Parts: sequence; structure tokens; C-alpha cells
Amino acid sequence: MKNANSNPRLLLVEDEPHIAFTLKLNFEAESFEVVHAEDGAQAIQLFASKGPFHAVILDVMLPELDGFAVARALRLENPRIGIIMLTARGSEDDRLSGFNAGADDYIAKPFHLQELLARVRRMTERAILYESSQKDTSSEKIEACGLQLDCEQLILRRGEKAQPVTKLEADFLKELMSQPGRVVSREHLLEKVWGLRSTTETRTIDNFVVRLRKMIESDPKDPKIIISVRGRGYKLSADDS
Repeated sequence: MKNANSNPRLLLVEDEPHIAFTLKLNFEAESFEVVHAEDGAQAIQLFASKGPFHAVILDVMLPELDGFAVARALRLENPRIGIIMLTARGSEDDRLSGFNAGADDYIAKPFHLQELLARVRRMTERAILYESSQKDTSSEKIEACGLQLDCEQLILRRGEKAQPVTKLEADFLKELMSQPGRVVSREHLLEKVWGLRSTTETRTIDNFVVRLRKMIESDPKDPKIIISVRGRGYKLSADDS
């Protein structure tokens, strides 16, 4: 019998029984331990009572509390937990609402099971790596363009302002901060941060950058630090005048 504590742990929040059954079955076949919540209120309760978890798969249209409210509550409880929203509401406004609520990734139904598995696997690997790093008393810090990122404590500082970031946000910023002023391609970011093939069609990066700009930029609508380079990717700039 497998030791459940050695396996990645997921909180699956899905009110449609056939979808929940299929996802739970497939994730357990991939050696994940899955705890299932049928509504938003139960999700928050199970997150507190059955945790810790390595990632959360969260539907948006839920009884009791919708997925946006659940994501905000879980993010307050644990700023580092990885959250993937899985929903039939795939409009641009819905995606932005999901990222603003604290989701790390957003996948619209219908979806490809293998892609979901890959994204969740990558997210849980990061969480397990972070757990391992806590045994090391050293703390990796990166400074660039007026930003300081503590990669172990998951704290981002700009001037006097300090705020927690998720592991995914830290991974993304680390890629830009490690080579300031140089363009980092979307393909590189998809592979290094999300563990996805560059051929995958996704607005994940674009929406994610919107979220980060709200944290960092003086005017997110006129960004001076995280700069889009049309057709190429993103770069970090020191110019925030």
C-alpha cells in the first residue's frame, strides 16, 4: 500500500459528479491523493481541516460560494498554494477575474485531460521543491530593476513596499529578474514556469502579466517595468519614471 503522505495532494472542487469522478480517478491513477469538495463552502472547510495540499483544482460555478470567492479565501489562508481554475466560463473578463482572485492558471472546459495533468504535475512539483528548500537555512534573493525577490520566503519588495507572492509568481519574476533588460520569450516562459510545450495555445502568460503589473507598476495601464515586446516576449526594465 502506498504511503499517501509521499504523494502530491490535491483539493478538487467540482460540483458536477461525473466530472469530479473522472478527474479523481485519473489523478489517483497518476499517484495523486485527491480530496473532493462539492461546493465552495465545503472547499474552504476541507482546505483548513484536511490540508496541507500541494495544489487546488477549482471550478468557478459552484453552489454556496463561487470559485472566485473560494480562490480569494484560500489565497488569504495560504499565499503560496497553487490554484488552477477549471471552468466553462472562458471569456476574457472571467479569466481576468480568476487571476485577480488569486488563480495561477485558468483552463476552460472542454479541456484536454493530458494537458490538465501536465499543468497540475508541474504545479505540485514546484510545491514539493519549495517544501524541500525550507530545510535549507539559506535564502536565495534576486535584485533587479528596483525589485528584490526572496525566492524562499516568497516576498517581493519594491522600495518600502513588501508583499507575498505565490510560487508561480516568484518563478515568473525570477526568469525576468535573472536577465534584466533582455527579452524573455513566451516559449521560454511557458516551458520554465508552467512546464508547457511552446505549441500550446494559451492566454495564461498575458493574463498573468496583467496580474503582476497590478502588484508592481505605478500605473498598470502604462507599464514601465514589465515591458511587452511585440511578437517576442517580455523584458524587465528599470525605467519607471
